[in-house]
Amino acid sequence: MVAIVQCWDHEADFLRQKEDLYALRRWDWNWSFTRPRAPWAKGRSRRLLLIAARDDDGQMYVTHVGKSVRGKAAKDQDQQLTVSLVFRLAEPLRLTELLAVLAPVQHRRLAEQGHQTDGVSKALRDGLLRLRPAATEAVKLIEGAVAPWTFGENRAAQEVALQRDATLGAARMAGFDATELAEWDPPAGELDVDRPPPTFLALAGGRARPALEDHLIARDAETMLGWLSTETSDVAWREFREHGRTLLVANANRTPAETLLGCDIVYYNVTRESLVLVQYKKLDAARKGFYYPNSDRKFGEELRRMEALDRYAARIAGEEGEQRLDPSPSWVKLCHPQSTMRHTNEMIHGMYFSRRQFEALRRDARLRDGRGGAVRFGYQNVPGYLDNTLFSRLVESGQIGTSGTSTELVRQQVIRTFRGQRNLVLAALSDDTLPQAERTRRRRGGG
Repeated sequence: MVAIVQCWDHEADFLRQKEDLYALRRWDWNWSFTRPRAPWAKGRSRRLLLIAARDDDGQMYVTHVGKSVRGKAAKDQDQQLTVSLVFRLAEPLRLTELLAVLAPVQHRRLAEQGHQTDGVSKALRDGLLRLRPAATEAVKLIEGAVAPWTFGENRAAQEVALQRDATLGAARMAGFDATELAEWDPPAGELDVDRPPPTFLALAGGRARPALEDHLIARDAETMLGWLSTETSDVAWREFREHGRTLLVANANRTPAETLLGCDIVYYNVTRESLVLVQYKKLDAARKGFYYPNSDRKFGEELRRMEALDRYAARIAGEEGEQRLDPSPSWVKLCHPQSTMRHTNEMIHGMYFSRRQFEALRRDARLRDGRGGAVRFGYQNVPGYLDNTLFSRLVESGQIGTSGTSTELVRQQVIRTFRGQRNLVLAALSDDTLPQAERTRRRRGGG
C-alpha cells in the first residue's frame, strides 16, 4: 500500500536538515507531520510513503521514500503521521512523470495527498521501480516493515498473537485508543515451541519499557513488576496516558509454547477497586470453527478456579460498593487462532461469556449438536454472546467487574495464571475519576 505526501517548503527544509544531522551520527530517526484527516484515515495504517518536495523552479519531485504510520488524531480535523526508514532517491523523480503511469480510471481515484487505493498503490509502486530501479532495495526494506507477519500454525507465534489481542483488549477495557500498539516488529526467525514465546510488548523493542515519570507511576509499576518478577524474568510493560488517566500494561510469559494453555487478562481498575479476568480459548479451525470444552483436559480445573474466584469476590464485595450488571470477575473469550499478525489496532473477533453463562450453555441442549451429542461452542449454535466492542464498553463504564477488591486478590490471580500454564496480560488503570459523559466527550475531541 502506498501513500503520497507533498511537503511544504519548511517541511522539506526540516527533512533535509534532520537527514543530514542523523546521517553523520548514523542514528535512526523519525519525522512527524499533520494533514487533514480524511485522505489518511482509510485503510491500513502502515504505508510505503512517497515524499515529494518542490525544486527551485516550483516543480514537485519525489525525493524520498519512507514508512508512514498513522498516529493519534490531532486537533480539529487533522491527522498526525509519523515517518521512519526514510531513504533519499539517488535521482529525484518528477511527480507528474510518475503519475503518468496511471490509467485514466486510476487517475480518477488518485488522492493528491494521502492513502491510495490498492490499484493505484500497485501502479505507483511498479512505476517508481521501473523509472528509478535504484530505489528497489529501499522499497523492499520498507515493505518488509509494513507487511503482516505470517507464521501459519507455529504454536509459539499463535500465542504471541493471542497476547497481542489481550493487550489490545486491556486497552479497550480502559477506554484507551492506544494507537501505538499497531507498531511492533516481528521476530527475526521462526519461534521455537520448546521455549516461552516472546511477549508481545517485547516486539515493540525499546518502546516496551518507558521511563518512570513520577513517584506514583514508579510505585505502581514496581508493585506490578514485583508480582511478576517473583514468577518469571520474561516481562515487558508499557504506560499509556489519556485524558488524565494512566494505564499500565504488562506482558509476562514463563511456560514453553508447546505446553501453554492460552492467555489471561487480569484487569484492575485501581480507582474503582474492580477486577475483571478474561481467559482466552481457541476455536478449532480443523473442527469447523468450534470449541469442544469436554475435550479440553484442563478446562474443568480452570472453571473451578474461576468459580472459586467469583465466590470469593462476592463474599468480600459488601453492600456499599458500586452496583454492577454483573459483579463477577470471571469471563471467557472464544476466538479463532491466528496465522498472521497485522499492524493494526483491530482485535480478533470473538465471543465473550461470563463464567456462569458459559457453564449454563454447556448444559444447553442447543449446543449438544456435535457428533454423538458432543457439546460444542461456535458462531453457528451459540444463542447469544458479547462481542469485543460491547464487552469493552461494559467494563469501561463500570457495568462489569467486582467492587471493593484489594490488590492482594489481583496478586493471587497473577500467581494462579502462571500456575495454570498460561501467558498473562496484567493491566492497572489509575485516576479514573471522571464521569462517563465527560470521558466520552473528551474521547470525541471535546477536550
